[in-house]
Amino acid sequence: MSDVVVDLETYSEEILNIVSSNVKKYREKKGLTQLQLALEIGMSGSAYLGRAEIRKDNHRFNLVHLAKISKVLDVDIKKFFEK
Repeated sequence: MSDVVVDLETYSEEILNIVSSNVKKYREKKGLTQLQLALEIGMSGSAYLGRAEIRKDNHRFNLVHLAKISKVLDVDIKKFFEK
């Protein structure tokens, strides 16, 4: 595997970790549980959201999730990508 591919993989993992951490931070700041947020964005339970927050088994948020979470938490979506 070339260095560029490895660097891209490392970079993308870093971004996913930042997003997950920020979703958790803003969720907690708003005083919502994982279940409350999950239900607000149309999920039936909190399992996926919980795994995505801690990146268990490479779970992650997609753009649809982030758009909905952004609205529910009243946080500009770009805030999820900030270190």
